[in-house]
Formats: sequence, structure tokens, C-alpha cells
Amino acid sequence: MNTDGRLIRRKRIGLGHGVNRFAALAGISGAALSRIENGLRSPRPETLKKITDALGCQIYEVMAEKDGFGPEVQSGSAAGNDEAAGVQPAASVERIRTTAKKNGTRS
Repeated sequence: MNTDGRLIRRKRIGLGHGVNRFAALAGISGAALSRIENGLRSPRPETLKKITDALGCQIYEVMAEKDGFGPEVQSGSAAGNDEAAGVQPAASVERIRTTAKKNGTRS
């Protein structure tokens, strides 16, 4: 199953939940949810069901289209232009985490 983690994140934030609080509601770890939202991991069908149940939506609402982007996402390209799509490369995410740790804040 090819999900679009950005759609999951958008719906979670729309409900006013942080990563860890929402993950607890869904019955998964915050780390697993973060990896799914960042596109680093594809959820198993049973995990995806837990997430969509907690979001109050259907599975098809968070599925990626053929080109890798979900139905609500209009920017980016099928060629993998992550910058245009607003996706940070893993190196940028790690740099943010390192900076946050140095500053004593949470990423």
C-alpha cells in the first residue's frame, strides 16, 4: 500500500494532535508515525487501519496516487522533485534534529 504521509500529517494537525499524542490514540509509536509521515516507512495494512480510524477517515483518503502524491497534493512532480513538493531530504531532517538537540528543543 502506497500512502502519502503528508496527507496523514495534514489530517492529524487539522485535528490538533501532536505526533506522540496521536500515535498513542492510534496505538502505534510516535517514532513509527513520524517515519510514516516523512515517507521513510510504509505502514502495514493493519497499522494504516489504526491510523485512519484515529483520523476518522477512509484508507483511500491517505493513499498516494500513481505518481507518488496523494489526491490533495498538487505541487511537485512524478520525477521526484521533492523540493517543489515541500519534502525535506533525510539529510535536512537529520540536520534539524541535531540542531534541536544542541538547542535543547524537540524536533
